[in-house]
Amino acid sequence: MSDRYTDNDDGTLTDRTTGLMWQESYAYAETGNYVDWYEAQEYIARLNANQLGGHADWRLPDKLELQSLYEISYSFESRGRTYVLHIDPIFEFGYGSCFWTWRSRLSGALGFMYDVGEMNWFPKGSVSATIRAVRSNMNPFKLLLPYEKNTQK
Repeated sequence: MSDRYTDNDDGTLTDRTTGLMWQESYAYAETGNYVDWYEAQEYIARLNANQLGGHADWRLPDKLELQSLYEISYSFESRGRTYVLHIDPIFEFGYGSCFWTWRSRLSGALGFMYDVGEMNWFPKGSVSATIRAVRSNMNPFKLLLPYEKNTQK
């Protein structure tokens, strides 16, 4: 069990470092398909209509929020193969390393890839990514607290 995350036993995980609540599963695991950015909006609307974990304020994460889950020390094993997807194993993962953010401009939207740890712009209509919903607001300065504690020793 991870020290950083609390399993709320309702399909959600709470990140004690950032204060964010995350969807434990994600769209690819549920559907077996990547989705385009427009379908991601519909997926979020369904989560809110069904009130995942008793909440109706789910949304696509920002890039910093997705990056906060990236952990270089983790890889992912499935079907006897090791994949390099740098995310805590407490999160359900079947496949799908690229996740949509809410950030968009013109016909593009930003996605974060957990295999290489990079942000890329994709056409909104491309079936390039999946979704892991988030709720609450993150204070980015909370990410500095573990760093500050290690440097003050």
